[in-house]
Amino acid sequence: MKRVVASMALAVLAVGSQAQILKNDLLKGYKDGDILEKVVYDDKRAPINVDTWCGAFVTTPVEGVISPTVGKALTYTGYSEAGPSINFGFPQGVKGSRISVYSLVESGKVYSKGTYYLACLVNFAKVGSSNLADILAASASYVGGGNRGQVYVRREGNDKIKFAVGLMKERNEAPMVYDYNTTHLLVLKVDYNKNEVSLFIDPELSQNEPKADAVVVGEEGALKAGLKAISFRNRSGFKGNIGNFRFAKDWAGAIGK
Repeated sequence: MKRVVASMALAVLAVGSQAQILKNDLLKGYKDGDILEKVVYDDKRAPINVDTWCGAFVTTPVEGVISPTVGKALTYTGYSEAGPSINFGFPQGVKGSRISVYSLVESGKVYSKGTYYLACLVNFAKVGSSNLADILAASASYVGGGNRGQVYVRREGNDKIKFAVGLMKERNEAPMVYDYNTTHLLVLKVDYNKNEVSLFIDPELSQNEPKADAVVVGEEGALKAGLKAISFRNRSGFKGNIGNFRFAKDWAGAIGK
């Protein structure tokens, strides 16, 4: 009997060890109301701040557009990443957008072979544009920019939203509409072998990767540059939360199995 129990335990451990989680708990230590960014990159050659939320480098900062703050916790049934999130929106009257970046690697290193998954939770109370607006990306630059996979959102009518995925100038919108004030699980997949990016929206949480809701195949060399950071764009006219990020090498790691 002991031998059977031990064998079962080893099997469970083996399955769990197959999930290759590269980064998670990106808001560890933050609490409601905290300022997200620890520092702002003031030069595109500034030293990297490893595993840190920073303001992206911009040549002309927008007046009044300040660092996002940390907000309420988001949860999604079956997704193990939980905890505080980032608030969308700026003070009343402030227009524009701001990019915050979180470094994934140390200086001189990149993620550039195989496939990578970036999962997160989002909950929108308001989406301020009927045109596709980028909110999240896997970036080839730790100071911001050089996106190699983007997630977009737009409003659809008065009471629905739609999501899309992009690679460089190419975009593809998912066919379904989604509700406001509902927490959605998004998984962005960057596939260097196929030179494509995919988006999964509220996917079934099983060990097997389902069919993506939207896919974009890039032009030759579109994914030549490796990934260095997660890039989040905060926007005026948007209200809601995004968080519970997880960066992984496989589907099981992305969804938290």
